[in-house]
Amino acid sequence: MSTRRQFLAHAAVASLVAQGSSASEKCLLSTSPKAYCVPHTDLVVSRIAYGCAMLGLDWNGNDFVPRTIPTIRAALDSGVTFFDLADVYGYGKAEMALGQVMRQSLGLRNKIVIQSKCGDRFLEGGTVDNSRNHIVSTVEASLHRLGTDHLDVLLLHWPDDLVEPDEVASAFDSLQSSGKVRYFGVSNHSPERIDLLKKSARQPLVANQIPLGLAHWHSEDVKIVDYCRLHDIQVQAYSPLRSMEALRANLLNPPPDAIPEIRRTVDLLAEHAKRSRVTPAAVMLAWLLHHPAGIVPVIGATKPEHVIEGCAAERVELSRVEWYSLLQAVRDAEAQLQAKT
Repeated sequence: MSTRRQFLAHAAVASLVAQGSSASEKCLLSTSPKAYCVPHTDLVVSRIAYGCAMLGLDWNGNDFVPRTIPTIRAALDSGVTFFDLADVYGYGKAEMALGQVMRQSLGLRNKIVIQSKCGDRFLEGGTVDNSRNHIVSTVEASLHRLGTDHLDVLLLHWPDDLVEPDEVASAFDSLQSSGKVRYFGVSNHSPERIDLLKKSARQPLVANQIPLGLAHWHSEDVKIVDYCRLHDIQVQAYSPLRSMEALRANLLNPPPDAIPEIRRTVDLLAEHAKRSRVTPAAVMLAWLLHHPAGIVPVIGATKPEHVIEGCAAERVELSRVEWYSLLQAVRDAEAQLQAKT
């Protein structure tokens, strides 16, 4: 049964719709403590996204659907409603996989927000192609594999050194007017690259997906986060649990001979995990969630238990001192490793 607060929120949204209010206003009123509103849209997404990069790697297995449905169900049961894909994930099979799951799960499409990416032609000598024709044809192929008539969000996967902003704008106009894509964004783009696209695109760029996490938080990362905050662009963090190469160690599974500074970081994570009755991975995700930018970590778990562990990050509380203590521990480890090289 809906609470009075929920009833009033829905009533307010309905009133705004009737008055022709902006998508952002409608979205803001419908956002709950466990969800984010994507700026400049009416999309409300979970604070953690499910990344489908690994979903299509073993799609040909006879037991794929029986194994995949429980994982997606675990994500949905944990409050995840945001699914992130790309045309190159699993050579297209990730989209086919989610499409097959949706066909066997009546009503699932209406419960989730689907985001995909285009432009990466890595099998062709590392080519990036954000030309109009490639963007449009990639989206059409993605929709076919997914078995749906639209994407909620489309991201340009990588910046294209040969980009023609007017071509990108033309592709966006065509896809939006045909109803095939609702909103647009980018991935791995610097503030300067975003500004270049914004000169031509009529649509707002609503998201920027970048590698970000406790072990990947440096001046250039902060610069991008601050730019996105300033321009109301959602920050999505992919590979949030992966360590920087400079650390030469996985904070969740450090080698026996890890230097003391890395051990200290691992111990700090373990202490917070024990206190909150979660895993260290959940603490690392909570570290991102604590940031006021409303960062959405993209997790790529392939097992239900790992999805549940990751989503537990929402109940972890970190003070300002604890947040900075974890960051300083990582920086100390990096400084020590650099001093030895």
